[in-house]
Amino acid sequence: GFDNADVFSFFFGVRPERRQQERRVRGHGSGFCIDGSGGVILTNAHVVQGADKISANFTGRGAQMECEVLETDEVIDLAVIRVKDKSRLPLPSMSLGSSETVRTGDWSVVLGNPLGLQNTCTLGIISSLDRSTGETGFDWMRHPLLQTDAAVNQGNSGGPMFNEIGEVIGMISMRALFGEGIGFAIPVDSIRSALPSLLSGKKVPRSYLGIKMGNPSSDRSEGAVVETVLEGSPASDAGFQVDDEIIEVNGRKVKHFQDVQTVVRSAQVGSKISFKVKRAKGHTISLSATAADIKKLRQGSEGSPHRRVVVI
Repeated sequence: GFDNADVFSFFFGVRPERRQQERRVRGHGSGFCIDGSGGVILTNAHVVQGADKISANFTGRGAQMECEVLETDEVIDLAVIRVKDKSRLPLPSMSLGSSETVRTGDWSVVLGNPLGLQNTCTLGIISSLDRSTGETGFDWMRHPLLQTDAAVNQGNSGGPMFNEIGEVIGMISMRALFGEGIGFAIPVDSIRSALPSLLSGKKVPRSYLGIKMGNPSSDRSEGAVVETVLEGSPASDAGFQVDDEIIEVNGRKVKHFQDVQTVVRSAQVGSKISFKVKRAKGHTISLSATAADIKKLRQGSEGSPHRRVVVI
């Protein structure tokens, strides 16, 4: 008859070892160099997250180059890594442009390593500027994204998106899981603002409160309804409850939950944010929450039995 290993093999095509042992998991992504003499490379934070070893490939430059992580910013999904072997430098580098001047309909050129196919180039346009990471409703997630219809696939993450004159205007971060021609890039201006901290090996201070919001019911067109309050968060300490309706933040009327997200994103860590909230019973109360650093939400991946190797 089948034992547990045989059943696993029958369904998944892999027979696990009888004893727990270390297993190597290999991944790949894309990236680009911004400082050839220093060997500094940018990619996505999710590409290098939890990796035991990171290597970079440059066409025509021989063997892979082992890299170290200087720092990551998980909020905008950015990582700064550096080539360890200085004898392999300098490297070909790219110039950072500006995303402030980008307009819908502008050309976009995406380079990357989709599905392991190195140095793949795809062409499209900027489909929209009005996208962000904030659609989930979490208070700290309101960072802008550029949408492009250039082909983006698994492995493009961390690769550059250029304008028509060869300047980097964004970094590919994600794509629509169900659909074609829908990719998203971190604007280069967001990247540039985070670089000073990351290059010095420091986290970028990012504020959060710890609530997830949604739009109110159809009988009300304005406000933001609290759907979740994270335990032990500043919002919890301030007294927020599920089903609270936020009608004002810092004295300003709330029309959509993105109004709250915008205030939290721009707040300094340690600053106080005032709210006017309507409770389920109909009475209105005032709450004050102190913005905390998002790093408190990070959870380590220690104890994993798998080693992860990433090639960029």
